[in-house]
Amino acid sequence: MKAKDIMVTTVPVISRKATVREAYLILRKNLAKEENLNTAPGLIVVDEKGNLAGILSPLTIIKVLLACARTTRCIEAEAPSTVDTELCKQVREKLVEEIMDWQAISVTEDADLLDVAELFVKHRFQRIPVVKNNGVVGVIYRSRVLFALATCLDS
Repeated sequence: MKAKDIMVTTVPVISRKATVREAYLILRKNLAKEENLNTAPGLIVVDEKGNLAGILSPLTIIKVLLACARTTRCIEAEAPSTVDTELCKQVREKLVEEIMDWQAISVTEDADLLDVAELFVKHRFQRIPVVKNNGVVGVIYRSRVLFALATCLDS
């Protein structure tokens, strides 16, 4: 079995020049769809040419928001009315490329399932982009690898 046999071709992508707010709104919209409940939420980040640039996960956004909240808590005694607004604005306007994971690992459509599975185990990824000529053509989620490998458990 090959990567193309288990990849999902509807890929949630975002430009690396988009803002964190734009990324959040896409994630919120995608996660509201019932068919996406069992996928690993996140966005594939692409450059201006549509080539793979990295990954943006909800956890990465949470880390940025948490850092903002901690900073706010530390200095809110000094200027409580303006700190929240300014820090929140900084997070909203931050570019995806400033916080994304610059994941260099991807697979091609012809990658062997066992090789793909080894990447998931080794790197503990939630998803791996599938590329063709550097462009993103799909994504493989960890659950897809599990189901493909565990067919012997179905009977």
